[in-house]
Amino acid sequence: MSRDAGAYEAGDLVTWMLPGNLPHIGIVSGEKSAAGTPLIVHNIGRGPEIEDALFTYPITGHYRYRPR
Repeated sequence: MSRDAGAYEAGDLVTWMLPGNLPHIGIVSGEKSAAGTPLIVHNIGRGPEIEDALFTYPITGHYRYRPR
């Protein structure tokens, strides 16, 4: 998976593997951090959050809907 923040667009789905071999999923938002990294909407057990979490854990999937 890409470590280039520019490869991720609002609405993309991203999956990660959290410690303890726990799968996780989030949605790329249209907002960016001060460094230009897209913020992620996800729920990691504290309720829904939007945060700079794209590169916090190993990315296992990156998905984008493209109509035909």
